[in-house]
Amino acid sequence: MAGILSRRADSGVGRSPFLPGTGKLPPYLAGREAEQAQIREFLDTLADGDAPPCGIVLYGPRGNGKTVLLEWSRREAKTLKSQVADLQVGEIKSVEGLAAALSGKRRWLDALRGFSVGPIGVKLGSLPPGPVSSALARRVQKGPLLILVDEAHMLGTKPGRSLLGTVQAFQRRDLPVVLILAGTPDLPSHLRTLGVSFWIRSERLRIGRLKAGEAADAIRVPLEERGRSIENEALQQVARESHGYPYFLQLWGRSLWTACPDSSAIISCADLNRARPDFERRREAFCDDLLDELTEAQLVSVAARVAAEFDSSEHVLRERVVLAIQSSLRKARKPSDRAAALKADRDLRHLGYIWPVVHRQTPSYEPGIPSLMRFVSAYERTRQSRGEA
Repeated sequence: MAGILSRRADSGVGRSPFLPGTGKLPPYLAGREAEQAQIREFLDTLADGDAPPCGIVLYGPRGNGKTVLLEWSRREAKTLKSQVADLQVGEIKSVEGLAAALSGKRRWLDALRGFSVGPIGVKLGSLPPGPVSSALARRVQKGPLLILVDEAHMLGTKPGRSLLGTVQAFQRRDLPVVLILAGTPDLPSHLRTLGVSFWIRSERLRIGRLKAGEAADAIRVPLEERGRSIENEALQQVARESHGYPYFLQLWGRSLWTACPDSSAIISCADLNRARPDFERRREAFCDDLLDELTEAQLVSVAARVAAEFDSSEHVLRERVVLAIQSSLRKARKPSDRAAALKADRDLRHLGYIWPVVHRQTPSYEPGIPSLMRFVSAYERTRQSRGEA
């Protein structure tokens, strides 16, 4: 995977290989080898003209690289000569809109005009009726098809059911189509509400933060591919301070690239200190945006109370977090029954504030972004001191 987009270092600073927030494929996709291997296995099956056994669901907090994995999947599929349908959820408001998006035409009726059964006609005979099935059949006639859906937690009920059900019907007939969905941590619960078996049958890939070594590689490898290097002490410090959060690693990389313009110099701790103000400014802007979302959801005090549970541990029992939420709601004189606490818990997961894990064989949470918890806690203390809370 290393070096897919690498190029020789330019003179001076050159173009940074670090691309925070763009969703573009970085020169090195660190720590996702297992996910890439699973997706590649499905794409190889697809390229052979067969249907993979099920679809794939990528889910996790924002900023962890789900969109990047979709981009990698898109490129791999095209390398294998498969078609790609990249669906934009915001444009799919109806079943007819879904059919149009699948067909690649503006109007699905135009796309289906003159439709005829081609080389795979024997397999198409018993497919379910409807515009989505017809549009998908037309695409599959031309060759294997990969369907990508980002922000899939926003799929509407009717188009969502139609898409998932139709893809499953095609796969049961061994037609070469596979669907990859990506979304926030509440994507699984959303898929369950659609009332189809796609979620149960799917290959589920949880996309969370990187391990320490993977985080270090996300900085080191792109630098080395540009002929640059970084002192180990500085590298380990960046890995620790990013907490393995891919978006922050990309921010650090860009800041370091700018702070050390000499392409022949080894990036040192002194360079890291010069880069820190730029990194912290960008990180604070990111945290401000998430704080706005917590404020709109009226969850700032709840989020601060949850953060306190993580002061002494990286992992906290899920039940303990729910009880902390319930206590915070009660203190704020809001509805504080278990149903209200569970709703707030789901909202915090959706925003990526907390992330479910299994720690020591026990359902637990870890911070989605540890530094965001500190940011929210500091903000809440300031509100309290000013009497604004």
